[in-house]
Amino acid sequence: MITELFTAMNISGCTVPNRLVVPAMVTNTCTKDGMVTERYIKYLEEKAKGGWGLIITEDYAVNVNAKGYELIPGLYNDEQIEGNIKLTDRIHKYDSKLFCQIYHPGRQSTRLVNGNVTPLAPSAIKDPICQEPPKEMTVEEIKGIVKDFGDTARRCKEAGFDGIEIHAAHGYLISEFLSPFTNKRVDEYGGCFDNRARFLDEILEAVRKEVGNEFPVIVRISGNEYLLGGRTEAESFELARHCEEIGFDAIHVSNGMYASAPIDQVIAPMYTKHALNMEVAEQIKKLVNVPVIVTNRINDPKMADTLLKMGKADFIGMGRGSLADPYLPEKAKAGKFDNAYLSYQSSGCKGI
Repeated sequence: MITELFTAMNISGCTVPNRLVVPAMVTNTCTKDGMVTERYIKYLEEKAKGGWGLIITEDYAVNVNAKGYELIPGLYNDEQIEGNIKLTDRIHKYDSKLFCQIYHPGRQSTRLVNGNVTPLAPSAIKDPICQEPPKEMTVEEIKGIVKDFGDTARRCKEAGFDGIEIHAAHGYLISEFLSPFTNKRVDEYGGCFDNRARFLDEILEAVRKEVGNEFPVIVRISGNEYLLGGRTEAESFELARHCEEIGFDAIHVSNGMYASAPIDQVIAPMYTKHALNMEVAEQIKKLVNVPVIVTNRINDPKMADTLLKMGKADFIGMGRGSLADPYLPEKAKAGKFDNAYLSYQSSGCKGI
């Protein structure tokens, strides 16, 4: 029996109709200049039709050279707003809420996809997957990207999104500053926790300046980077408290970075245990008063409801579940678990 999954909950005044979240997943279906396409809009619209409470877009680039994939969207210029208004209008025909995830890939990119520009990073340490030597950022470059995040946030609000998710997980640029594994700086942006968190602090300040304090802004973090020398749960608990203190409205708990071992990867393989982040999320939920989202390897609505009942989190992210069956929430709400399950299994996905 499902008791929790289809109850509404607020994120900073935004009423999400149920606890099922579509986390950000790259589709690579936009244009090279960051414009959304009809295919991209229809992909997200289908999930809204299916009844997902909160849909988080794939990562939007904050400037023209801030891409980890060639065909992801962006809101780094005003010309991109119109297409996103079309997107938000389409989603708002249904009950779902739509948050825009904004990011910079940092070292987890290559010149092949970001305008032939050398990737930027807090320190010049090469990512073992992308294999592109990055450039250590100057303070001036840091300040420029902080402004880019603020400007992108303004466009998100103008485009009609219900909120913003700042991507500070998975080894991308903000995560790189936060992690002692990738941040070896000796200036005000490196060393102790407060210095490594300074980039995130300044980004949120810039975002709030553009969207105000009432507009929902949430953050995604990796609870454990699963790397020798990387951030573990102990410092992530400190980070979660810090995120609430500086004004984030919810915390989205994920794991890993590109350099993590396969079993602990950002997109967990099928042999990774179910709900691998639930214990970290539960501890964070005990520490903060804002909602907590947990994601990765939760693939069944009854499992999701049970995690809510156990107090592991407030919202449940299902990536591959939403890909396999966009109508999974509507089927589960109607008690058609065998229907949802069969659709899910036949797709070949047993995923996130």
